[in-house]
Amino acid sequence: MLLWAAYVGAYDKWGAFSDPFPIHDVTPFANGVLLATDGGLRFRSIYENVVYHSEHGLETSRFHSVVSSNNAVYAVSEYGLVAVFADGSIPWRIINRSYVKNNVRAVPHGTVMSGHIMTIAFEDRLAFFDAFQGRSLLTIDRIGSRSLSITPVRELLIRGDSLYAKMDKETYVRKMDWANLASDKRLSDPNSWSLVPAGTVVEGFDEPVKKVTVDSQVLTDEQLYHDDGSSKVKWQVKTADGTYLVGSEYVFFNKTGEKTVTDLTGFNGYSPGEVYEVKATPEGGVLAMSVDGKLSYGSIGGWGEPHYAYSTLSNGPNGYSARMKTLSYLPDGSMFYHIWGFVYLMYSKWGAHLEYDFKAEDNHCFDKYLPNYAISVATIAAPDNSGFLTSTGKNPNYGVVYFTKDGEVHCANGIGSNPVPGVMHSKIDEDGKWVVYIANKDGTALASEGGLDVITFPSPKANGGELVNGQVKYYGGMNPAPVDMVYDPVGDRLWLVTMSSLAYLDEEADTIMTPASTNGMLGAEFTSIDVDSHGNLWVGTTNQGVYRLTPKNGSPDTLKILHFTTKDGLLDNNVADLAIDPVVGAAWFAHEKGVSYYRRNDLKDAHKNMTDSAEVKVHAYPVPFRPKTQAFLTIDGIAEKSTVSIYNRGGALIKYFRNEEVAGGKVEWNGREDSGKLVTPGVYYYVVKKGSKVKKGKFIIAH
Repeated sequence: MLLWAAYVGAYDKWGAFSDPFPIHDVTPFANGVLLATDGGLRFRSIYENVVYHSEHGLETSRFHSVVSSNNAVYAVSEYGLVAVFADGSIPWRIINRSYVKNNVRAVPHGTVMSGHIMTIAFEDRLAFFDAFQGRSLLTIDRIGSRSLSITPVRELLIRGDSLYAKMDKETYVRKMDWANLASDKRLSDPNSWSLVPAGTVVEGFDEPVKKVTVDSQVLTDEQLYHDDGSSKVKWQVKTADGTYLVGSEYVFFNKTGEKTVTDLTGFNGYSPGEVYEVKATPEGGVLAMSVDGKLSYGSIGGWGEPHYAYSTLSNGPNGYSARMKTLSYLPDGSMFYHIWGFVYLMYSKWGAHLEYDFKAEDNHCFDKYLPNYAISVATIAAPDNSGFLTSTGKNPNYGVVYFTKDGEVHCANGIGSNPVPGVMHSKIDEDGKWVVYIANKDGTALASEGGLDVITFPSPKANGGELVNGQVKYYGGMNPAPVDMVYDPVGDRLWLVTMSSLAYLDEEADTIMTPASTNGMLGAEFTSIDVDSHGNLWVGTTNQGVYRLTPKNGSPDTLKILHFTTKDGLLDNNVADLAIDPVVGAAWFAHEKGVSYYRRNDLKDAHKNMTDSAEVKVHAYPVPFRPKTQAFLTIDGIAEKSTVSIYNRGGALIKYFRNEEVAGGKVEWNGREDSGKLVTPGVYYYVVKKGSKVKKGKFIIAH
């Protein structure tokens, strides 16, 4: 574990907060156990509690098996990626990717190991893998008379030189020469397996545990059992300190000689749960909403305790199926949220206090999709921050609703172009009118056809708070309808994503346009979009991770693409939502098993740096800087589009930074000249220039 601690102490741009369940497999690891889960590889002992994710070299966070052999631990992912943790790994190293291309799941708890040979059960085959050489020896798709694509192996067991393969109703066995398996000419012969006679008990296969017994002693601690008396435990792992008792959702520890157990199920801090929506906050970090109705706050430093937004009501599957974006806030900490079908909620103090609830069954003016059943896909802040806006579905036309911070409700009923409204954006135009952009569709299905309404209202302040005299302009023909939108202030452009396409509103041409070139984004199903302070678009997908799109020379028609997946550090390639945090300089991603984030300098908004309102002054750290032991000297607080020059004590220019090197308001220097030579110790000076503004400082380099 010291190796892992040293690794994560270095600067790492990726991170995650996950829900490390269910547990699919367990093996001894260091002084505890390693657990294969859908939320990463979790190390648990009575002393330590750590989860390894994609960013730790694993390239994925969904694992189905773990096995130990010869001072090394191996893990097999959901689709057969093989990773090892051994001396020299930092901390995990991928040793085989060949099985992943088959797109077939590995069987949970379906890997066994003898010597250096791993046997991996997939849903349609059995694979023999040489862990020392990091290569597959052979895969077979039949055992005896059975085709494994029809009758898959459910569990494997090694006893001596025999390999047992258990199916649903029968078990086969084969003698194995593990040390010389590569030369076994009959390994591919299905008839080399023997059917175990029916009724034969093969000790070692997992059997339902009725009473938890450790060292012949039945443990009666009620923590180990469900209310119906069934056991929570599936596996036992003995260590020098005691026995770990593990189930799909539980981890317990029984100290040798004692009858009670310690519950180790919980994780340090908290997990955001199954997240479908994330929203960046003005102070940095994000708010996350989970499908079970829990709201929580997290930052790169940790995650807060989730709590129910309203009783136990939740958006459940609607959060995903409708691509809901109903969490919104005002700068003063007022928050708004909608629970599909039932209620609109207004909070103060960033969700800590419920101020108002607006139930569908009460006599409010907003439209209802069914009697006492109101649906909204999105909520947003009113453009003057006086309250919140949403749109409510109704046949044949949706309505728009304005909720003031004082709890008043004002409606423009039946104004929309379709029954079901979607995501929203608003602004105040040069005449002081409210312009509200609302995606819409002709049904509740994601694939429904729809378009975009642009509705202009006179300011409610001039009409007693009412939304009246709305003028609607409709852009139709979008099939499927938009699922998310974002306004890019750099390009002064509204962007939209449907399930299958990216588009933008060209108000001069009075039409919805599709970029001419989006090479590299074929076949993706889109879920979400946001924009950073430099005008880069970030797009989430259901199966291909995240794309960053940069308009070339400011043109929306040709986009330069960067692609990020679990191989880069993303927790999961299924991204339900994303949010750009310009305060910390991070992109946040919502997943079924939690959230992940990606820090990079150019995500930080530095437009206020070197101004009178700047919160951070130009400064350098660490001082003194020791380039032999410290990665970078950072000069922070600089303005966008600045230049940074570093001089030695004699006035000679040593290093020069500009353009992308200063994006995000800081530069990082490794203490070397352009030639790669380490500079000599001494006093150095930096000069930051942007136009007529100049900031100077000095620092010391020590070896």
